[in-house]
Amino acid sequence: MPPFYGIFMNGIFMTLPDVVGITGVICYQIAYAGLQLGRFQQDDLRYVGLNILGPACLLYSLTFDFNLAALITQVLWLGFTALGLVRIFRARGRRTSCLNQRCMKNE
Repeated sequence: MPPFYGIFMNGIFMTLPDVVGITGVICYQIAYAGLQLGRFQQDDLRYVGLNILGPACLLYSLTFDFNLAALITQVLWLGFTALGLVRIFRARGRRTSCLNQRCMKNE
């Protein structure tokens, strides 16, 4: 593998994949804390976005330092999040459709 440019902080050298992977972990933690502390709801797109960005960042870092168990976890996490996103959009579509039907009945 070619050498990577990185950053040196407090005696620790971190490559770009390290930084991206840590960013993914931070996304997971913000999403979890936000949900637990009542800042996010399950259907909040910020929560879903963090749950997409987190595993995407970790999958990128895994391409440089592979771990099968971590790969399976991240792929499943992305899959479940995608299913949740579909559910959110379907529910919002039903609400909008329902509101439109009520508006038509009131006219």
